[in-house]
Amino acid sequence: MRIRKIFQINLLWLILAISIASIVITLLNSYFSIYKVQKKLLSDQIFNFNLNYSSKLSATVESFFSTSREQLTYSAQLIEKNYKDEKNLQSEVERIRQLSHNFNSVVVVNNRNSVIAASPKELNLVGVTLTSNTSQLALKEKKFFISQPYTSTAGNYIIFISVPIKDKEGNQVGYIGGTIYLNNRRILNEFMNTQFSNDMHNIYVVDKNGVIIYNHNKQYIGKTITDEQVRNTIFWHDEGTFLMPSIQGKPPALAGFARVKSSGWTIITLQSSQSVIAPLNDVMFNILKVGSPVVILTLLILTILAFYIVRPLRHLAMSASKMDEPGVIDKIKSVPSWYFEVEQLKRVILLGTVLLHKRIGRLSSEAHTDPLTGLLNRRGLHDSIDMILLENKTVSAIVIDIDHFKHVNDTFGHSTGDEVIRLLARLIRSSARKVDLMCRTGGEEFLMLLPGTNIHIAALIAERLRSNVENHQFPGCQHITISVGVTTFNPDKSTFDVAIKTADTALYQAKKDGRNRVVVRYISDDVSPAYS
Repeated sequence: MRIRKIFQINLLWLILAISIASIVITLLNSYFSIYKVQKKLLSDQIFNFNLNYSSKLSATVESFFSTSREQLTYSAQLIEKNYKDEKNLQSEVERIRQLSHNFNSVVVVNNRNSVIAASPKELNLVGVTLTSNTSQLALKEKKFFISQPYTSTAGNYIIFISVPIKDKEGNQVGYIGGTIYLNNRRILNEFMNTQFSNDMHNIYVVDKNGVIIYNHNKQYIGKTITDEQVRNTIFWHDEGTFLMPSIQGKPPALAGFARVKSSGWTIITLQSSQSVIAPLNDVMFNILKVGSPVVILTLLILTILAFYIVRPLRHLAMSASKMDEPGVIDKIKSVPSWYFEVEQLKRVILLGTVLLHKRIGRLSSEAHTDPLTGLLNRRGLHDSIDMILLENKTVSAIVIDIDHFKHVNDTFGHSTGDEVIRLLARLIRSSARKVDLMCRTGGEEFLMLLPGTNIHIAALIAERLRSNVENHQFPGCQHITISVGVTTFNPDKSTFDVAIKTADTALYQAKKDGRNRVVVRYISDDVSPAYS
């Protein structure tokens, strides 16, 4: 029971719990909503940035291929005029390689796939017949040609670009082409090697077969993208964005891509998802740090307000639990009612308490009072006698009995008998003081207790009462008489029961001696008639 009382829910804790829960839920909802919105916004910005950057790189590569084509086309036109002049051919390939810096090597190949001029000379390619698929395709295409990346005989990962060479009649007599090394820092690396190539940002160039032909990390060059979703995305669209899945333990990346139409390559710009999460976490932490004092202040204000709201209700509840105690009405009146609900509750509880006290008083009076006479009954006598006995004064006891009361009832009826008892009680009350106790102990028997009164005064009071009764005219039966027994006792020396027994003995003596008389008996003495 004690544990249950300790953990009992009250209105203050209930209000605080609901308020705190509402604030926490609202804050968490707002916090995570802001987090998600900001994350989406930052992700979209990075997606767009990567897409735009890939598009710019795609345009740059496209421009590179266009420039290379123009250079090769111009050289092809020059070669057409002096196609059989080997010295002129060698001079032209040297010029292109040294002036343009676009190519790692330049060759002129006839229609039999034999190299007739090459730069640099150190390659010793002049006179060599090319048998690779790339050389066959370059001769077969008869137009501007960009090969798929392949590994050369020297072990270089390269691509080959060529344009046809035609004679004066327009017949193809061969082609001029240049190689670009993809695995060193020449040409392609020079414009791909940007500030974004690091752990957080990365650039990939993928050919139309999904093979990586460029990345700042050479370990990836030549490897094939195997993720089917990524392949479908970059091969079926010219540009767009996608989420690159986690690779080798690295977090997923936000990717934007654009296609180089002339070569079929796809340029992919990646930024790690950490580039979103890390700054976003910092922002959210700052929001939490800035907002925490306001939240704490709000909770403090709510606690104070809840306390002042609940305080009068708690006082009313405590008072309501003790409505039967004396003084509770004043406590209820003192409760401050500064808002409507408390004022109404206070009014209702106060009204109920007043009615309850009246009811308790009435029930107490009914429980302790004889309904016919209004005098105390036996219960009322026993509840009231203690106060008299505690005063340690001399107490006189007067026992009264109506003579021949049965005859009155039998002759005149019970209603007349009741009226006689009622009138006798009135005469007894008129003969007593406020401090005296008057009790109806039986049908026609009464008891008077006179605190602080000696036996002589008690005998005088008893005699006066007997005389008044004898001379009083009672409706319906004219006159009646009473017999009275009187004694005195000291609570320190005698008990109340002994005193009543002594007074009863005196009463019986009065009856025996002829009724209508007062007999006084001392507790330790024999019966002695005082009046007759």
